[in-house]
Amino acid sequence: MKIFCKSVLIVLIEIISANCFSQTNSAMTLSLDGSWDIIYDDANLGIANDWYLNENFEKQDFEKIDVPSCWESVKENYEGVGIYRTKFIIPEAWNDKIVQLNFEAVNYKTEVWINDQVVGFHEGGYTPFNFRVDKLIEAGKENTLVVRVISPIILTDKYIDGLGRQEVPMWRGAIAGGIWQSVSIEAKGTLGLQDVFIEPKIDSNTATFNIEIENTEIDIAQAEVLVKVLSKKGELVVSKKELVETFPGKNNLQWVLNIPDAKYWSTTNPYLYKASVVVKKSGEVSDQWTHKFGMREFTVVNDQFYLNNEPIYLKAAFFEGLYPVGLAYPDSKEMAIKEIRLAKEAGFNMIRPWRKPAPKMWLDLCDEMGVLTVGSLVVECMHRPISSPRLPFVVENELRKTIMNNRNRTCIVQWELFNEINRPILAQMLNSMSVLARELDPTRMILDESGGWGEGANIYLPFERTPKKFNDIHHYSGSQVDEDEFNGYLATAQNKEELEGSKLEGVKGYGKNVVPGMMTYISELGYGSTPNLTANNKEFSEKGNPIVAPTVYHKALDTGYKTALEKTGFNTIYPDITSFYLEQQKMHGIANKRMIEATRLNDIVKGYCVHALVGGDWVIGAGLLDLWRNPKTLVYDMTKEANQEQITPIRIMPRNVYANKGTLVEVYGVSELASEDANILIKIISENGKEVFRKTIKNTFYNGISAIYKTQLNTEGFKGSYTVNVEVKNDIGKIVASNYQSFDVFSEQQLEAPKAKIAVIDFDNTLTSFLNAKGVEFVAFHPELDKSIPVLVGKAKKKDKNYKASVEQLRKHAQGGGYVVFFEVLGERVAGPEDPLVLKETDSSKLPFGTQMFQKWDTRGGWAAKSHIVTKHPIFDGLPTEMIMYGLYENVHPVVAMAKQQGTYIAGAIGYDHFPDKDNMRRHYVGPGDVWWAADVLETPFGKGKMLLSTMRIVEFLDKDPVAEKLLYNIINHINR
Repeated sequence: MKIFCKSVLIVLIEIISANCFSQTNSAMTLSLDGSWDIIYDDANLGIANDWYLNENFEKQDFEKIDVPSCWESVKENYEGVGIYRTKFIIPEAWNDKIVQLNFEAVNYKTEVWINDQVVGFHEGGYTPFNFRVDKLIEAGKENTLVVRVISPIILTDKYIDGLGRQEVPMWRGAIAGGIWQSVSIEAKGTLGLQDVFIEPKIDSNTATFNIEIENTEIDIAQAEVLVKVLSKKGELVVSKKELVETFPGKNNLQWVLNIPDAKYWSTTNPYLYKASVVVKKSGEVSDQWTHKFGMREFTVVNDQFYLNNEPIYLKAAFFEGLYPVGLAYPDSKEMAIKEIRLAKEAGFNMIRPWRKPAPKMWLDLCDEMGVLTVGSLVVECMHRPISSPRLPFVVENELRKTIMNNRNRTCIVQWELFNEINRPILAQMLNSMSVLARELDPTRMILDESGGWGEGANIYLPFERTPKKFNDIHHYSGSQVDEDEFNGYLATAQNKEELEGSKLEGVKGYGKNVVPGMMTYISELGYGSTPNLTANNKEFSEKGNPIVAPTVYHKALDTGYKTALEKTGFNTIYPDITSFYLEQQKMHGIANKRMIEATRLNDIVKGYCVHALVGGDWVIGAGLLDLWRNPKTLVYDMTKEANQEQITPIRIMPRNVYANKGTLVEVYGVSELASEDANILIKIISENGKEVFRKTIKNTFYNGISAIYKTQLNTEGFKGSYTVNVEVKNDIGKIVASNYQSFDVFSEQQLEAPKAKIAVIDFDNTLTSFLNAKGVEFVAFHPELDKSIPVLVGKAKKKDKNYKASVEQLRKHAQGGGYVVFFEVLGERVAGPEDPLVLKETDSSKLPFGTQMFQKWDTRGGWAAKSHIVTKHPIFDGLPTEMIMYGLYENVHPVVAMAKQQGTYIAGAIGYDHFPDKDNMRRHYVGPGDVWWAADVLETPFGKGKMLLSTMRIVEFLDKDPVAEKLLYNIINHINR
């Protein structure tokens, strides 16, 4: 295994080294990447025993490690202290130069010695830093560099030099401990460029160069400063040269250069200029700096996002930034290019890297390929780092370093400071950190908190020092975007008048601290599905590293799913588990598409961010791409459909139709393009391919949101499944938009009431009222009831004192040989999504109160696949079976489920804990928790009799949805057979 890991790492380091680009301060640079020595100081003995001294280091049991790399790629799950050593020789020509040691990123705390002399320390794991070392090295001779690193402590209870478990900035994808990006050493003259910050302004077509020169001499020195801006082809656009007197220490210049015939950087034309700054002393180059930049402005005008004075509807993709082998760094430049290209091809114009500053190679590609990105800090990552007295320092430290490092990036158009604030100290820091961010970078938009959990979100527009209130919303619908859920998106942030005008009175919109009528952005939405683990694990076996977490949890998840399918008997439906994964992805695509369509029909919402482009760790299911950057079939395709510039959302209300009542069909147009003439064809096709409806409309396809067609469809004579198809062609016959939506119609014959003996006990009269209305005869349950008469138990009234006593009588009835059907299961509530819990299988003797009940978040899924499967069984006669519930089942779909309940699964769910045992301290890096199974419809022997328990929402939708009625009648027939 060691030989394998080493070979994988050597390949990775070669890839990383080849991909590092030079936007550097000097041509006199030597790379120190390569094979270093390392002591894994697990017991933290190195400082006390002076292992940083070369003589003492040599006596220890050290190993080889490639730099850059993450420790966990070499030593499984290692965290704590590592002490590195390398030796190097610098040219004699570097004598009398200022020599600087550069680290691109080391995670987390770094202490440095050269030739047994202390150099300095640094805190922060994701941004570059440097040290001046010219007085400590000897040119032309061998020099020894020792670096002591303390990684984030994520998995263990180690406490090292005041740093405890999960107390420092950490990213959920990997530990990423150690020297995980490149190291170099460079020489320059006594006049050095400490900072260059370019401020492009399209209103004046100028680029302001803020230049900081450090004079390391003790006297005033004359510097010749030359700034050049070159075109994409390398032609000179503008230049400026001046002689400048520099005093010892820092000297600041601000030059404004006009950019003639300026070409603006955009997502469709990512035009980049190349800037260079050269400082000479006495005719010789003392220091130089190069960087690419674009002329662009991203802001808000009249409650609309604007890029370069043109409105832009934001379509962003949440980005985890985890890679299968490189972990925190792309496996290859080609892999990074592929994920960015696939994002753009899917219709996204923005990527939101989440709580980890992206490596500069990746940002360079975003600059070149033309995708807006969000500048993200590695703080407030789902309650992490945990609260400690260090927290305020950590936040400010990361904010300063991240912004200063990336403020020349053209692709970064916004800083996102916090995410889902839930602690008073962070809420208190919102204003001060926003002010600091504005001081460090006046040019970009600043969002103080994504999600608006603290006090509602604020955005600071470029060059503005006071904020604008803003609705920033996170909402996850889960697997079923039914009519109510769809309406919630339409109602979000709408004021009372708009709700009344849209007939949405009483509909609750989404988000926290939302102000009605205010510009809104839904910065997190989306469902989830398992990647094709069969194919993924083959790739991990062929190309992966067997000891890193992604390899381990992908294999464990596949094994867990196979176990769950066997436990529930669903393996007969999915004998090839790949088909199960692919069907999950179809459900994911359907849900994503409906969420996006609903969002785009709300005119106050100006964009959205789909969670996620690539998933990993405990959000493994969220990705449109798997970890190897393969598109996940229909998830990718259907999300792409909904992202197009012109779409035609379809609404069918109700989706499940009583044939004698009909349904309302509405077709809408949403266009980001100029209004144009269009020919619109609307067809309805039956399941056997027969066209039952056709409507042709010649109309304008308007910019924005428009109603295209609306009709109350007469469904007399309809029976079965139908699809509404919409096709929009422009005036030259090109299809510019198309869509489809299914519905089902039930005839009176399909819903014929059963004639059977049943007894009923009902606590809110919903069930009995329906049965009476339909003429279904029944008797009231009583303890002496004949055991041959099955009993239906209606919904319980909350806090009904008589309910528990009645259930005890029903248990005795079943134990004595009766058959009892529960339409509501009030078992023991499983802890919430962040409360520790270890699930155990529950035997039937404890039913119904003793079963563990998953609640809505676990059952509907959030961003993770929670697949509810229907078997072929008499209860589902006349309905689709051997599939994951969706569409026709969207109303009766469960919102609770019986976790690991023993019995015969007629319908049930398979999912997984978002992180092991729902333990917050294990929610990062190690991947998701165990796969579980849960019952939706369960039949089980109970004493001499039987119980049937259902968590499907049958009673709730009686007389509203024919599927509920069909299920009830099927149950009555089944229990009387």
